Amino acid sequence: MKNVLAASIIVMCPIAALAETQIEKLERLSVAMNDIMFAAMIDMVEKEGGNPEPLRETIPDSTWDDEYRAAGSCLLDKLAAASSTSAVDQMLAEMDEALPQIASMDIENMDEELDFTPEGISDDYMMEANDECGLVDISLKRMEESGFTAAMMQSMMDN
Repeated sequence: MKNVLAASIIVMCPIAALAETQIEKLERLSVAMNDIMFAAMIDMVEKEGGNPEPLRETIPDSTWDDEYRAAGSCLLDKLAAASSTSAVDQMLAEMDEALPQIASMDIENMDEELDFTPEGISDDYMMEANDECGLVDISLKRMEESGFTAAMMQSMMDN
């Protein structure tokens, strides 16, 4: 009886409710990519003979709060308005598919090899939208507050 009830509930739930929303996907991808980027920065410092420990100790929290979600929603809205919802969905899918590849890249190659800009949107617009929505400011603020920025600057001066 319990199995029949559970199956009935699952069948009655709309499939869309089970799907990840754009903002949920962007949040998950952003957290994963931030983790990858910080690891790549630390690896770069270590490869250049620097001390990675101060960086490891100051990695900023990548989890999203209301401010981050508002900025992410702003970005998704801007991208969809400048392109289309389906282009944004495609961008998110490509980002998701590329995560394993990104995790194995050197930081020097990331900028050249990765382009997730939705169809019809220029790189300049993408950077402006990120900036206008506050995603860049939030990231920089967290890096500053955690001490990661200072640790990175110190490691660069030591080399």
